[in-house]
Amino acid sequence: MKIKRQFIILSFIIISIPILCSIFVIIHTYIHSPNRYLIKGSAKLERKELSLLSKKDLDMLERSLKMLPEEVEAVLCRISDRKIIYSTIPDIEVGRIMQKNEIWNYATETSDKYFYQFSRLSSLDYNIILVTRLSRQRLYTSPKTSVYLRVLFLIIIIVAISLIFLLIISKSIFTGLNTIQSSSSRLAEGKLDTPITINSNNENQNEFNCILRSLETMRCELQEMQERKNRFIMGISHDLRTPVAVIKGYSEAIQDDVISDKDEIKKSIELIEQKATQLEGMIDTLINFMKLNNKEIKENLIKESITEIITDFAKYAQVTGTLFKRNIKTNISIDKDIQVPLNVQLVQRSFENLLSNAIRYTRENDLIEIAAHTEKKGRKSAIILQIKDTGYGIDKKDLDYIFELFYRGTNSRKEEGMGIGLAVVKNIMDTHGWKISVESQKGYGSCFTIKIPYKD
Repeated sequence: MKIKRQFIILSFIIISIPILCSIFVIIHTYIHSPNRYLIKGSAKLERKELSLLSKKDLDMLERSLKMLPEEVEAVLCRISDRKIIYSTIPDIEVGRIMQKNEIWNYATETSDKYFYQFSRLSSLDYNIILVTRLSRQRLYTSPKTSVYLRVLFLIIIIVAISLIFLLIISKSIFTGLNTIQSSSSRLAEGKLDTPITINSNNENQNEFNCILRSLETMRCELQEMQERKNRFIMGISHDLRTPVAVIKGYSEAIQDDVISDKDEIKKSIELIEQKATQLEGMIDTLINFMKLNNKEIKENLIKESITEIITDFAKYAQVTGTLFKRNIKTNISIDKDIQVPLNVQLVQRSFENLLSNAIRYTRENDLIEIAAHTEKKGRKSAIILQIKDTGYGIDKKDLDYIFELFYRGTNSRKEEGMGIGLAVVKNIMDTHGWKISVESQKGYGSCFTIKIPYKD
């Protein structure tokens, strides 16, 4: 569940619980409120100023009391002599003389079963107490009370469910925050070996999981950068050590008079100069590679004709192939001028690098094909450029690593180089947002494919 939705539910629960509790208190108070048990019209009788009651009036009052609902029981007690003049309560007989507070004590003792209501009917000559009672069981089983109790029960269930949701959402949020905090702390401490645990359940794909997934991607990239850095240091130290060792060795030999012949000294100096030039070239290559990581290149790409660049590259390949005695076949099937944002020098360099590798790892009279065509899938259009050869091919175990810095495949170990060429090509492709892939079979050649997206 998305964090936004969780906070909406959380806010609704926080607001609704007090409201539901207030409704619960109101209904519960009403159910147990004395006002609910009052007999209709009794308040008027209590407040009314009665005229002088005659025997006829009392008989009329008695008849009126008999008209009360069957479940309502009543007693009339004359205050002057505490005599019961009317009663429908079985325990209190008519004509009985009640002792002081006896009716009150009786009501108190049976209040757990009945609700009592006391009213005083007063006139100039008469003081009469009216006592009515109603069974509490009857009140609790009435349809209205049943509805109220159902509402109370429903409120209790809703509040309970809301509290459960509150706990679940709070736990989810705090768990996500704790996981992010611990994961980011591990990354800050440089502990890159432990993968960040991400909940793969589709129902729990929220912003926390997105953050954790980003942190895991960051961890993998940092780990890869660390490994690349280590390979960089190992590779550069290995590749630079050879010319440095030659320069140092011949310099010491000349200095210690091990080489004393004038011609030998001259040859040694020429060799030192050659290795120094090689060392300078290697350093320039490294500097150029590092420059490719500069974001300024991406920001300064200019729309140029990729059709023209590919066509010129095909012509260049034919001339170069003739010099190195390779059969070059071209098939450029791009029927219109297509312009894309690019850096001309870098793109030309990457194409020439791929051609150079194709020439290096083929034999005389081997075939090198350069083909380009456009393809459209839905709204997406792209130019597909392929550089294919029938040379030595690439070992299957090397295919996944050939674009890595300083990696040199099985076939390239006998050749001079630093293992930077294809890494440079890959970096140039990534800078332009293009895709490069390779298919190869050892002994049957290789095919490098570049996919260049463009807008119609």
